[in-house]
This record gives sequence, C-alpha cells and structure tokens, in this order.
Amino acid sequence: MTKSAFALVLLVTIMSCGPVFAEPQCSIGDAEAEKAGGYAQAVGAAVDAAPDCDQAYATLEACQLGTSADNALSDLVLEKCEPAFVAKADAATKKAYKKAQDVCNKIAETDSGTMYQSFAAVCLARVSRDFARKASGVKAK
Repeated sequence: MTKSAFALVLLVTIMSCGPVFAEPQCSIGDAEAEKAGGYAQAVGAAVDAAPDCDQAYATLEACQLGTSADNALSDLVLEKCEPAFVAKADAATKKAYKKAQDVCNKIAETDSGTMYQSFAAVCLARVSRDFARKASGVKAK
C-alpha cells in the first residue's frame, strides 16, 4: 500500500470514528455561570443538584475545570455515589475500592501541578461511580 493510500484509509477511519471520541458537552453556559457567581460555582451547583450518581459524574466529567478546584466537585460526586455501596460492601469490595482510590491518588502524588490534581479528582469520582454502578447492577453506558 502506498503512503498516500494508507493516509487516505487512516483519514477515513479517523473521520468515521469521530463520534466515538466525542467529548461530553457541558450544559453550563455563560448565563448559569454569571447567575451562580462564576463557572466553578455553577458547575458545583449542577453537580450538587444532579438527581443521582451517574448524572453527577457526567456533569463533572463534562464540565471539569482542569484545576485543583475539581477536588471539591469530586467530593460532591462521592457524596452521591458512595451511599449506594460503601455501607453494604464486603471487606473485599472495600479493599478493592481503596486500591482503586490509591491508584487515582498516585496521579497527584507523582506529578505536580493543579492539572494533575484535577486528573486525580475526576479519577476518584469515576471509581466511585463505577463501584456504585456495580453494586446496583447498572451496566456502563
């Protein structure tokens, strides 16, 4: 296969997979941010107002700030997700949850900067969401 044919096949493949790689869209606009006193406050209010764990995480994922401010947003997600599984979890599940949390926390420990704090915070929220889904028997979307 020639280089140009390979490039064409690669381009067509990438273009056809576009929706698979699409980022979730944040529903927080300028009006909501202004009303809440800032974008971070609006995202926090939206995560807090989410009716369930999945929607709280989806809001965090779509609207994350990319800074250490995501720690507070992650805590809101954990408050929605952990009650679904922590109290009734057996020792093995609690150990697995702690191990998964440790993996997330290593992100911020090994790399400096607020961006890595954000990565770790979103990771922690995702782990909590995943454990809540597993406990409730909900399949990943």
